[in-house]
Amino acid sequence: MPCMLQYKFLVDDVWQTSPCEPIVSDSQGSYNNQQSVACNITFDWIGDGLAREVFVAGDFTGWMDLLPLSREAGSNKFSLDCSLLPGAYFYQFLVDGQWSVSGNSTVEPDEQGHLSNKVIVHAPPAFHLFYGEPGWQGASIHMRLTCKQHTQGWQQVALHNTASRSQHWGGGRWKTAVVPLPKGCQSTQMELAIKSNTDEGQGPSESSHYMCPHPGGYKIQHGQLRPFPQATAGPIMLVSDLDGTMVGNGHEADAMTHNFKQYWEDNAALRNSVLVYNTGRSLGQFTSLYQEKAGALALPNVLITAVGTKIFLLDMEGGCREQASGQKWHQDLQWSHRLDEGWDLSAVKQVAEEAVQRHANDSTVNWLDHGTEHPHRIALSVHTSSLQDCLTHLRHGFQHHDVQVRIIVSGVGDYRYVDCVAIKAGKQEALEYIRALFNIPLTHCMAAGDSGNDILMLEGQHQAIIVSNAQQELLDWLLQQKQTPRIVCTNAPMADGILEGIARHGLH
Repeated sequence: MPCMLQYKFLVDDVWQTSPCEPIVSDSQGSYNNQQSVACNITFDWIGDGLAREVFVAGDFTGWMDLLPLSREAGSNKFSLDCSLLPGAYFYQFLVDGQWSVSGNSTVEPDEQGHLSNKVIVHAPPAFHLFYGEPGWQGASIHMRLTCKQHTQGWQQVALHNTASRSQHWGGGRWKTAVVPLPKGCQSTQMELAIKSNTDEGQGPSESSHYMCPHPGGYKIQHGQLRPFPQATAGPIMLVSDLDGTMVGNGHEADAMTHNFKQYWEDNAALRNSVLVYNTGRSLGQFTSLYQEKAGALALPNVLITAVGTKIFLLDMEGGCREQASGQKWHQDLQWSHRLDEGWDLSAVKQVAEEAVQRHANDSTVNWLDHGTEHPHRIALSVHTSSLQDCLTHLRHGFQHHDVQVRIIVSGVGDYRYVDCVAIKAGKQEALEYIRALFNIPLTHCMAAGDSGNDILMLEGQHQAIIVSNAQQELLDWLLQQKQTPRIVCTNAPMADGILEGIARHGLH
């Protein structure tokens, strides 16, 4: 029977919600993660009669845990019923100690090129309702389901907070409820009314009725019921540069930034989408910018800084995204620990200092960051006349010290930025880490930028958006790329261009 399950995680003896999964408030005002749970996939292995034990593993278990299948009585069929979140999954069977794929299911290469079975899991059918509350102190749905078999009696369903920070007339916020279909019901419709928790009486009034004719997503705002099919399409992830892409200078640029925020909070955030800023600004510089924009800038879930060497997760401050101040962040230490492998800051600084001293007479190679603030990155400013010599020295020096370093050159003009970061760091690598953390399909991920500094995160396999005010260096790079729908070059600038790109990629 489909149901909504609320839960928390016990982390170092402290109960916490995961920022990577939907968060709702319960009837006591506590915040929990919530998922719709139903048995929605069956793994089958039909053997030749010789198999004794069969297990399944896949990317849904991290390819680590083996889940046992049970043999059906009197047959060669082994089965396992599971509940998985919506998405595409690769898996294989371990049959008597040998990895195999089933010829009875789709077989495709996974992301590592290994032949595996593939399954696409869809969300169980349900009514996903979003209500633009007019400032009430709590509200609920009174609803009843009607299907061919029977009509239920009126039931009360609680409305929960959403991840949206949008405020409506009267100070109200978006509220949501998910009503799963009873098992076996077909062609179900839902009759409902919204009631303030201060209303008296048992049933809804005649004038407040709404009718949802079939399962799917719906919005109720200003007394109107409208379809909202994005509710069942799953979340998207947008990774955007800040300066020149999401924000700019002047009233016109601020208006574009505000337009994006309105779209995000009234649409994408309702489906628990993930907003990431990949920026050259430090954490402190971002929080100052967020205050400076005075509510025009959408609050992200994640920040990537220091050329992909630091990741910060939004502190929900005991609640959910709608209540966060945007001034408190947690550094992702797991990402930091990953970057330690093959990295030696002392050796990197020594090689870089040698490069600076080689050009001490003409001062064409200079320090920008000794790694004091960013322990997995050092940065130099290098004149173009010395760039090739500097890069050659750095590569040979790192090889001599047996340290693994990614060298990133960016910028325009006479001087270029040369960042030396841990081999596993980088804007694209950080993007992929976050995508996996939030379980976002590749097809639902986009990156947006305006300069050559953004090339590293635009050249992945995900969708890309280049806004119309892009710098020439980025446009030159774009001209060299094979023309495919993966990269959209917009007609609109900055944040308006991001909105255009989202729509053209069909992810609005």
